[in-house]
Amino acid sequence: MPRRPIPNLASVIANIHILTGVPSLARLPLNVHFLAEDAYTAWQHRLESAQEPRRQGLRVLTDFADAVDEVPGQTLVRGIHALPVDYQPMAEYLDKARSIIEFEQQGCCVHCAQDLESDNGLHALCPHDGCQAMGHLVCWSQHALSGDRSGHVIPNQCACPSCGGGIRWGDMMKELSLRIRGEAEVDQVLKRAKKAKKKAAASGKTS
Repeated sequence: MPRRPIPNLASVIANIHILTGVPSLARLPLNVHFLAEDAYTAWQHRLESAQEPRRQGLRVLTDFADAVDEVPGQTLVRGIHALPVDYQPMAEYLDKARSIIEFEQQGCCVHCAQDLESDNGLHALCPHDGCQAMGHLVCWSQHALSGDRSGHVIPNQCACPSCGGGIRWGDMMKELSLRIRGEAEVDQVLKRAKKAKKKAAASGKTS
């Protein structure tokens, strides 16, 4: 039996590119996080040389350690240890949604213009900063699938009709699910975010 070739950077990147594009994964809200610049460069070369169109909805992130980022007396968490494993990156999104609901500022559906009644139905919210576009879940779904001719039932992504920003369906559903079923988790996220802001403000005053 012939030996398998030893994997190199180009072959590993090619496998990641193929894997993220297979039908079973192509519609999932995946992230590819590069921690080394040479790997990211290889990824860019792979995209340029690939014959198939780029996969939609795949978020590519980078985090390259740089000596100029080092701050004397402070320990910076970088690389794999800095990857979020909780809902903390959604703190501002969750806080925006809670404020809108608590002060009953839902207004009208951004799609059908009908009133959004509090505690009556599922109302999804645009995740972009400064945008308070809210709408019925079914209206968001119809909007997201309006140009889809493939017969999919669950949307993948769409653009907000109010701010025009791109929305990954999974991100919006994550906030909606937490708002409905994860109130305790939201409380913890907002509590930690508030504590972090106070700590940052205090350190800014002493520096």
